Amino acid sequence: MAAAGFGVYLKEAILAARFPTPTHFARAAGTDPSVVLRWLSEEQRPTIRSIERIAPVLGKSINELVLAAYPDRLNGPAPAALPAAHPLVHELARMLADDSPIPRADREALETVLDRMLEPYRRVLRRRKSG
Repeated sequence: MAAAGFGVYLKEAILAARFPTPTHFARAAGTDPSVVLRWLSEEQRPTIRSIERIAPVLGKSINELVLAAYPDRLNGPAPAALPAAHPLVHELARMLADDSPIPRADREALETVLDRMLEPYRRVLRRRKSG
């Protein structure tokens, strides 16, 4: 029997990661779309190997997905989905990940540019927090 709520959790996570459809998510994760549909319908749960593959694509931790998929085995409720993040958050996470197809030098250059662009805003946010 599937864990109650994992299909809903996964659907919200796919939307939060800004995939237009479960099929787009499945392709990005290297998973057959029919398998993702079985997860969404709670017909079956993902294996640990599948969770390891899909977690970074969703911007989630492996632990979070394990808890969501197997709360009955871990004595806890499924975690609530986080509020949707800006689409760029997930896109940048995939681009900057160690397994990204973007060459390391380009990833490092992108990180440097982003870091420099964000620095003035970090100062503003730090002042706002302390004020």
